[in-house]
Amino acid sequence: MKSIGGLLTLVLLCLAPHALTAQEGVRAQLEARGLPAELVGDVVALAADAAAQGVPTEPIANKAIEGWAKRVPPQRITAAVRQFYTRMVQAQIAVRASGVADPPGELLASAAEAMGRGFTQEHVGAVVEAAPEPAAAGHGLSVATALQAQGLGPDRAVEIVTGAMHRGQPVAEILDMPSLARAMQARGLSPGQVGEQLMLGGGGMQGAHGRPPGSQPREGQRGERGPRRP
Repeated sequence: MKSIGGLLTLVLLCLAPHALTAQEGVRAQLEARGLPAELVGDVVALAADAAAQGVPTEPIANKAIEGWAKRVPPQRITAAVRQFYTRMVQAQIAVRASGVADPPGELLASAAEAMGRGFTQEHVGAVVEAAPEPAAAGHGLSVATALQAQGLGPDRAVEIVTGAMHRGQPVAEILDMPSLARAMQARGLSPGQVGEQLMLGGGGMQGAHGRPPGSQPREGQRGERGPRRP
């Protein structure tokens, strides 16, 4: 028992400097943004728990700052940050199970936000496995969350994002999907139709002549007017 106790003490001593550094970093960040002392203390305590479990603390601080900037009452901010922290722990499990041993904070934050909107650990894992690298997975989860907010279900949103990744579409094109979805909905397409077009790579954004809206026809493609003469 004595040797086990000594080993536990050694482990705690090794973890303590990292936890203290994380706490002080979060405290400084929150105080610099003018958060009240009681709220700072609550968030710092949650950040300490997160650091002890290997969860990045910066997204936790950012979540509190976001709530304060929106004039959310401190008690509600604390509750929201606690829920966010819990989801980050769950997201960390899902991401690590998908092959990313040391996930960056941005990826875990995107996964936690997605899970707060009804996405499951399986959804998160599917995007992480389809992504070419962790940063792209974070962007993909943010896009899936945005598409879900526009009326597509989590299953369909994940199918669209992972399909684009498997096709090798650039991250910039995937990030543009929510704006494409809004434009298609403005044209009267239902969420189901939007999903179908996005699965085809955004083909629903083509105009009446098979071109993206606003694009100019090339020489020899001017309809009744025919090609321009020299």
